[in-house]
Amino acid sequence: MERLPLWQIALRRIDMPVQKYIAIFIGGSFLLGLIVASILIFLTGGFAEGALFAGFAGVLLLVFLPLLTAFGAVVFPMLEVQRSATLIEREMHMFITRMGILSLGEVGASTIFDILKQMSDYGELAKEVKRIETLVDKWHTSLPEASRIVAQQSPSPLWADFLARMAFSIEAGQPIDAFMRSEQETVSEQYSTLYDTRLESVDIMKEIYVSLVSAGLFALIIAGIHLVLFGIGSADETPIEVAARIRFLLLASLLFMLVQIGAVFAFRATIPKDSTIARDDLETPFRLNTTRTLLLALSITIVLLMVTAASVVYAWDGISQEWDKYGLLLIALPLSPMLIPAFLVAREEKDILRRDETYPDFIRALGGTAQARSAEPSATIKALRGIDFGALDKSIDRLERRLSTRIDSDRAWDYFNADTNSAVISRYTRIYIEGAQSSGQPAATADLVSRSVGNLLSLRNRRALSADTMAGVSLGLLIASVTSLNVTITIVLKLGEAIAGVATGFTDTDVAALAEFGAGVALPVMEDASSVEGNIKMFKFIVSILILGQIAAVSIIATRLRGGGKISALGQIIKLIWVAGITSLITAVVLDGASSMFGI
Repeated sequence: MERLPLWQIALRRIDMPVQKYIAIFIGGSFLLGLIVASILIFLTGGFAEGALFAGFAGVLLLVFLPLLTAFGAVVFPMLEVQRSATLIEREMHMFITRMGILSLGEVGASTIFDILKQMSDYGELAKEVKRIETLVDKWHTSLPEASRIVAQQSPSPLWADFLARMAFSIEAGQPIDAFMRSEQETVSEQYSTLYDTRLESVDIMKEIYVSLVSAGLFALIIAGIHLVLFGIGSADETPIEVAARIRFLLLASLLFMLVQIGAVFAFRATIPKDSTIARDDLETPFRLNTTRTLLLALSITIVLLMVTAASVVYAWDGISQEWDKYGLLLIALPLSPMLIPAFLVAREEKDILRRDETYPDFIRALGGTAQARSAEPSATIKALRGIDFGALDKSIDRLERRLSTRIDSDRAWDYFNADTNSAVISRYTRIYIEGAQSSGQPAATADLVSRSVGNLLSLRNRRALSADTMAGVSLGLLIASVTSLNVTITIVLKLGEAIAGVATGFTDTDVAALAEFGAGVALPVMEDASSVEGNIKMFKFIVSILILGQIAAVSIIATRLRGGGKISALGQIIKLIWVAGITSLITAVVLDGASSMFGI
């Protein structure tokens, strides 16, 4: 059986006929978009002049929003299939290692799948195995046929190919344990190829992202200039009227934010998740210290936010005038205490990566020693004390002391995993212990684990290069964005001041007649320049919000590439806000100085 197209897999997984899905979900989404668009137009003044969606803008909303919601209903199932594929492929490398180790003890097919379906940490892959088990047990389908059926509907081509080969192997009479051992190299090579393909896709997406952000910046610049030249308002305007005046700036801002949100989802769907820190319930000194530091930093941040907010309200007139210089710094300052727990977590992540690098040597030596000595666990670990395992030495020493005090062996290994705080070490150590006990071949088990971890670390190193490139691109793009937008603010400011100055000379002049005389070149702002200052302030505030959105997007993407957690992402966000704030201050001061120097 050939694997079904993506859209058919999506429909199969939602278990709904095509006609029903089109009628209920796609049609319903279209109708919802139409209703929402109609309500928005009604609440913002209808199609009348001065309304937010006056004229063609309202018609465009009535057409665009329903089509957008319907498109979302079409794409969502396929995105879910892609997400499931990523989750399955993330576990394939560890899955085939575990199955190979279990097969050393000549474990039967049913036992292998019974073990796997109980492994909650395999997530989506365990669900795929459950589907095979349901077909075999409840529908009395043969294992090869069940494997082909699941492969045909699988989101992941890697998993589908594996199941197809397994089905053929079983029908050919090859024992399942022999097949699992033979698949080690095949799946490992396929996984490496898939990983490299994903990283190449990430590189392409970087270029697309830079291009889209550049286009978004250009649109913002045009919208800012348009706001000054054509945006005429009054002091008694309603919020709807203000929004109507800046509608083009809002549209450009919306497109810019959609680029950021789309980039986050696109990168997250493409980049396989690679958690660095282990997830378990055991308390360690690092976790206790991190929790305490996080709570203290959060308390200080809340206090600073309240003080900063009060100061901004008190000195609003002066701060609003200089928002392009100090706005981002005022946001970064109260958030800075959160850099302390972020620093602790970042340092721990680096230490974990160093422990991961030495783990293959440790597990291989452990398996070889256990095979040769056949001694109790404490004696085996003690025999390794003289070997330098770098960053793992302290954790190994503590493991040996726990085993020597006759603490339950499984509990001692759990503490060892928690002590290393590594997701890789934690999961692979459990695989080694389980495999060594079931097969009675600790050396062979350790060799499989060592090779699997070595391959994974090699892939991680390639990923780190991509993460470093993304970090550099993000930093450069952020500085360029802040600089270009500050240049735009300066241009808009000087343009507004110049036009306001010119407009004062036409106090007794009919602007309409001037426009007729000048072939229609007179600008609306020449009739009323009172809103220029307010327009520039709004442009500054909106620019700051957009910069924060860009910072959040690139931080989430870069953290996902590095394999960091939420605290690491928060630290990255705060650091980039500082970079953006300092860049904004420097560029604003330099531009002011240049304007004064050249008399602009």
